[in-house]
Amino acid sequence: MGVYPYGMGKPRDDKDAAQDLARDLADIAGQLASLKGEANAYLRDPNYGSLRLRLEMAHSVVEAATIEARRRVRLNG
Repeated sequence: MGVYPYGMGKPRDDKDAAQDLARDLADIAGQLASLKGEANAYLRDPNYGSLRLRLEMAHSVVEAATIEARRRVRLNG
C-alpha cells in the first residue's frame, strides 16, 4: 500500500479524469443550449445578434470538446 503526501489519496488516472470531464462538458453543453434557446426566444432585436452568435459558437465548441472527451475514454478504455 503506497503512501501519498498530504493525505491526498490515490492519484486519479487519465480515464477517470476524462470520464468526469466528458460528463461535466455534457452538462455545460445542456446549459448553453438552454441559454441559446432563451436568447433566440426573447432577444429578437438585431442588436443582440452577436450575443446569439457567440452562444451558438460556444455551444458548438463545448459539444465538440464533449465528443472528443468521450472518444478518448472509448479509445483508452
